[in-house]
Amino acid sequence: MAEEIQNQEQLEEQIGDSLTKIEKFIEDNKKVVVATIAVVVVLICGFFAYKNLYLDKQQDKALAAMFQAENQFRADSFHIALYGNENVTGFVDVIDEYGNTSAGNTACYYAGICAMRLGEFEDAIKYLEDFSTNDPIVGPESIALLGDAYAELEDYKKAASKYEKAAKKADSELLSPIFLMKAGKAYEKIGDNGSAVKAYTKIKEDYNNSPEAASIEKYITRAQLKK
Repeated sequence: MAEEIQNQEQLEEQIGDSLTKIEKFIEDNKKVVVATIAVVVVLICGFFAYKNLYLDKQQDKALAAMFQAENQFRADSFHIALYGNENVTGFVDVIDEYGNTSAGNTACYYAGICAMRLGEFEDAIKYLEDFSTNDPIVGPESIALLGDAYAELEDYKKAASKYEKAAKKADSELLSPIFLMKAGKAYEKIGDNGSAVKAYTKIKEDYNNSPEAASIEKYITRAQLKK
């Protein structure tokens, strides 16, 4: 019991010494401590001011600028939607002016699709690589679009990689088999038939109720015969 009391007293003494040292440090460095706190407060206030006053206004401007481009996109006028004209602000201009907003991020996705439709595959890759989203459908589809762009440029290795990434991200009976089928065909293009078999087999094993699974055996057999 006496030992416990002694240990408690020692602990309290140590805590008291630590507090005294902290108090002394603050007293000796009062100006530095106050200045540091002031800087932190200014940074926090600056962040919220930037977000609430600047970014929100930029977002509103970006959405207004993108309105006509979206209309052109829906009308399949992809050149005007992408580059704009005297009456329309194109997605490229939205990206340049408001790229730090969520609307600017969305414009990258639209721009990637437009560039794909116009056959400007390298530009499509640039726009789609800059796009990001957690949407369970748009996210995988944007990655698969990158695969399509690389396939058009005959870079089938990168195309297959993007298709497999899209399939993994989607992890759905609807989208994953489509992307895995594209991956398998891309692998076959470069003679990597072992990887093609793996992609096709994954459709068979993991998504056997999909439309792609109904005819997957012939693709597996074809790739196996090429090995």
